[in-house]
Amino acid sequence: MGNGYRTMSWNLGVGRTVGALALRPVILWEALRFLFAVRVHRGLRPSAEYLHWRVHTAYGDLMSETTPEDVVKFLGWRRKMRAVS
Repeated sequence: MGNGYRTMSWNLGVGRTVGALALRPVILWEALRFLFAVRVHRGLRPSAEYLHWRVHTAYGDLMSETTPEDVVKFLGWRRKMRAVS
């Protein structure tokens, strides 16, 4: 990303996260909804600025690493919040 901030590694973290999501089909569908909602133009990857903001608001520290467990928890929360509204 070029600016020194660390977010989830797209080379290693995505594979582990997809594996964690594959075990939870309902959350996997929520992940696809999320990616569609935050995609940059026509791709499926969120912008670096958005990822930095998510890490900062989730951990209060831009140098924190996102874990697959944290992603699953976030998507579960997001799914619950959509159901409430």
